[in-house]
Amino acid sequence: MTLNRVLTGTGAVALAMVALAACGNEQAGGWQRNTANSVGAQAPAAGPSPDAQVAFMEMLERMGAPCVPDTPAAAESDDPGPGEHPPARPSELLLVDKKPPTDAPSPTATYEQPKLNGVEVCEGREHGKRITEALAGLNKPTTIQVRQELNNLGYIDSRIHVLTTERGVVRFYLDLRVMGGQLALKGAAAGKKTAVGAFAHRAEGTFKPGR
Repeated sequence: MTLNRVLTGTGAVALAMVALAACGNEQAGGWQRNTANSVGAQAPAAGPSPDAQVAFMEMLERMGAPCVPDTPAAAESDDPGPGEHPPARPSELLLVDKKPPTDAPSPTATYEQPKLNGVEVCEGREHGKRITEALAGLNKPTTIQVRQELNNLGYIDSRIHVLTTERGVVRFYLDLRVMGGQLALKGAAAGKKTAVGAFAHRAEGTFKPGR
């Protein structure tokens, strides 16, 4: 994906849980200390319970539902009709001296900055609005208060990163990557000046904001 979050029913949630668990394992021990309020900034040592993970996935599904386009109609069958010849097999289209294409990157390939697709842009906007509304009510926010508000909205601790306070502003990142998606959020809680924006993070590997 780029994440086209079409999770439906408990079966789909269970499938998404596999990706969530894998991501959580990569991130173990990755929380950073808050310079001003280390107790509130650090996530609890224990990982999220299965129920919390399921609730997190269901929240992502609800938030992304308005952004997912309608499922396209099923494509017409490729079976040949009467009197038609079946299409040539891919191997028949290759020249004798040609090799099949490979997905391996070139050693000289340049790094491409990840970009959000249209669905992720919409999802980021939806998440940003609800988080901004919740955090804007904090007059003088602390890292503890921000974490609690994010938890109340359904964002689990393993997806909250780099909670720090600087000049009265609590800054944080949210990792919302699921099943190959690249969606992440960057927030600054400062009362009525609270702002949350979406950005793309590489789908693979540990979440490292700012890189």
